[in-house]
Amino acid sequence: MPAQPPQTPPIISTQTQLQELIDALAGADLVGFDTEFHSERTYVPRLMLLQFATRDGLWLVDPLADVDLKPLVQALQRPDLTVIGHALRNDLRILWLQFNLLPERIFDTQIAAAFLGHGLQIGLAGLLQSMLGVHQPKGDQMADWSKRPLPERMVGYAAGDVAHLLPLHALLMDELTRLGRAEWVLEECATLTDSAPYIRDPDAAFLRVAGGRRMDAREAGIVRALAVEREVIAQEEDIVPHFLLPDEMLHTLARVAPVRRSDLESDRRLSHRTVYRHAQRWLDAVARGLAEPHHRPPGRQPPGWELEAVAALMMLLVNDIAVKQNLAPQLLVKREALLNAVREPLDSPDALAAALGLTGWRAELLVEPLWALLDGQVAVRCQRQQNGALQLRFLE
Repeated sequence: MPAQPPQTPPIISTQTQLQELIDALAGADLVGFDTEFHSERTYVPRLMLLQFATRDGLWLVDPLADVDLKPLVQALQRPDLTVIGHALRNDLRILWLQFNLLPERIFDTQIAAAFLGHGLQIGLAGLLQSMLGVHQPKGDQMADWSKRPLPERMVGYAAGDVAHLLPLHALLMDELTRLGRAEWVLEECATLTDSAPYIRDPDAAFLRVAGGRRMDAREAGIVRALAVEREVIAQEEDIVPHFLLPDEMLHTLARVAPVRRSDLESDRRLSHRTVYRHAQRWLDAVARGLAEPHHRPPGRQPPGWELEAVAALMMLLVNDIAVKQNLAPQLLVKREALLNAVREPLDSPDALAAALGLTGWRAELLVEPLWALLDGQVAVRCQRQQNGALQLRFLE
């Protein structure tokens, strides 16, 4: 049966209406969820709309209205409620940054689709068309979701993002269960409930500064301290760190290494309003950086062509497994991990699994064939197919 077009949902803008939605969610075991947000100029993305769908209806919630959203987000934490969405990582990051809360049970339809041969990055519109025959118009990624009242076109688009998530979840789960992959997907989706990836640690800000590899220890120490300070100020002022002070300005400050305010004013390269506005904080950061030069650990020796060849052969086997399983190879393991693993002596399948960091379904799928390859139990040969094309075959 073709899916029905989404109904026109109510837009919740009062606490009373919000409580009615919370009460509706209390009786649901599945809820479709999405958000619209602006993230271009603020440290924490600005929520502009939240969309919900259950078997009983659709709702849009206006976070720009005078409502307390925390009880609503808390309602998503029930352990018997599955929150369904597509490419949910950014939506969940906002929930964590704004409310310090995350749902307990997640089902990401993009992740599920990757286990059914749709690739890693299929969009919701493409997946709905493929699995449900639903045409979902693509929205404008840069639409202004702060408009009030929301234009009817945008209301319809927002509703469409959640209207079909429950039937899509049902179809995906049926197919995953048939293939014995439902637990794989649930295991993968469970990683989205770990808050660690959503937290921006100021101490790690240096790793995001461009040109880090070209700096000596003195400059790196100063830039590292400045990057931490920039991250802290950006958090305080809710601004994108690069808008506060561009990376090239951090490098300029590191090269000049100003000690006093007059040093800032005497160099026209530092003529920047946020340099002057936070002058003492930058000067203090430069002083901390000068006191702690950052010596990068020595790089590892190149692996040599023999190990490169072994890792390449392992990756070919991973690709072969992925093709046979109709999975995206990127879901399984990265070539860099394979190369790092074979740098060290491996004496057992368990050692290989530990070196690759493989657990759960990935370990079940990869460890045994990869170990057989490394242990000399598998041969590789080229085989010509009937149409004359060459094919690589792994033979035990």
